Amino acid sequence: MRKTLKKAAVVGASVLALSGVAAGVAQAGERQGADIVGKGNMQDCINWGKALKAQGKITNYACMVGSKPGTFELTPFYAT
Repeated sequence: MRKTLKKAAVVGASVLALSGVAAGVAQAGERQGADIVGKGNMQDCINWGKALKAQGKITNYACMVGSKPGTFELTPFYAT
């Protein structure tokens, strides 16, 4: 039982490490900007992110629910 748990922990740690490396490589060409707080729901954030991307102001974005009710946080990504 102890060997099985130890082996599972090593496999789990390896998967997490590889996931982190893959995420780092995927974003190597982008620089993350500061979060921008907006008012509205998640769809409002997505619409704003799509508009900024279409205008060429950002290369990508991420949306998160804001810390206050009725807000969101848009994280812009810029080309390096």
